Amino acid sequence: MTGLLTVVDATIGWLVQTILGSFFTEQIEAWAREVGLAEDVEKLKFEMRNVEMVLAAAEGRMIENKPLARSLDDLKELLYDSEDVMDELDYYQLQQQIEEGKGCSAPNGVNPEGSYVSSSAPSSAYELVCSATSQMTSWASCSRKRKREEEGPGQSTMLTSEIKHDISQRINGIVKGLCTIGSSVQRVLQLEVSRPTATSLESQNISNNARLTTSVPVEVKMYGRESERDKIIELLIEGGSSNLNVLPVVGIGGVGKTSLARFVCKDQRIRDHFDMQMWVCVSTDFNEVRITHEILEHVCENRQEYANISNFNVLQKNLLENIRNKRFLLVLDDMWEDKDRSGWIKLLAPLKGNQVSGCMILATTRMNSVAKMVRTMDEVILSGLNEKEFWLLFKVCAFGNENYEGDPYLQSIGKQIAKALKGCPLATQSVGALLKTSVSDKALEDSSGQMEIFSRRR
Repeated sequence: MTGLLTVVDATIGWLVQTILGSFFTEQIEAWAREVGLAEDVEKLKFEMRNVEMVLAAAEGRMIENKPLARSLDDLKELLYDSEDVMDELDYYQLQQQIEEGKGCSAPNGVNPEGSYVSSSAPSSAYELVCSATSQMTSWASCSRKRKREEEGPGQSTMLTSEIKHDISQRINGIVKGLCTIGSSVQRVLQLEVSRPTATSLESQNISNNARLTTSVPVEVKMYGRESERDKIIELLIEGGSSNLNVLPVVGIGGVGKTSLARFVCKDQRIRDHFDMQMWVCVSTDFNEVRITHEILEHVCENRQEYANISNFNVLQKNLLENIRNKRFLLVLDDMWEDKDRSGWIKLLAPLKGNQVSGCMILATTRMNSVAKMVRTMDEVILSGLNEKEFWLLFKVCAFGNENYEGDPYLQSIGKQIAKALKGCPLATQSVGALLKTSVSDKALEDSSGQMEIFSRRR
């Protein structure tokens, strides 16, 4: 029976980091001490730090475990609850400042006109994201304050003892939940590490791979890679007269190598030129037997021909028989191994036995040493997206639309973040999701609508 494959998603860790960076500031902690909530806030901060460490250790793991999947969903909900309660505290703290005559001052590093400046520039993209999300949350808090005042001008917005008790109870409930789920996730992961994950070759392969990729595009649109796509397609089609050539695509993690390979495979020119396409995610475990098994899954209609075969020689003969008269494109995605050249040579043996010229292997890797080991032609170097295309992608991820032309303040922050991410598509997907999470659509709308009023009051 096949279980649910669960990826411990990096964005959960980003959510924890963003909440910690946005709300657990010296200012809010000092105010919590003043109103008697310091112990509750400190307990919440402590448990979130513990969760952060567990998630950092587990990030990217592929786990076959339904209870863990449910625990991760519950963890997300608790994190959103944490964000809500801290946002509420932030609101009361701002409200107290206003009622004491201190006003709702602009967040640190933001001038009234909305341009993003900083006395000490963040040293990393993450710090910039935390700074920006904190600023947007503060703006949203101010705008929510005004909205509540307009809806109920006679209602007190002071932190009464009843409200304080309610917040304390909620925080303690969240702390208890985070402690329970964090321990549960950690316990399950330790069990996964300490025992064999499966008995069959296939399930071992799935469990041991840190990530799985597929040739089926998950992106609706590709941004800024048309020239690279066309160059790769040209090289694959006109790659040479030998039976087998290897074209590496090299770039840092998250730059879009896998996405680009997907769009290459999808292109009609590739479909017309090659008789068959095969895709194997290699990852950190280069195992020629496993990879041969996965290639056979593409070329054999009858699974029984190879399913129970463990002998490598028989597997290779079976593979050779099935590809002998076909021009193929094999994508080996996310290659890491650069030390065992003998395994690479063994893998190639049946592939080189093909009797049709023009067969190609497209190998993606972040390591120049891997590219040098496998290449028969010059590698394609993939850099970050250009500024224009990356900004379109960022707007899709952060604001939901590449044509977003809304609040100039949010766009200003977005452009600063986009610049810090240096054209890395995977980073903008994670950060964009966080920005959407950090400030709700309604809060952004309220913030935008109140910006001009706030500027005039300043």
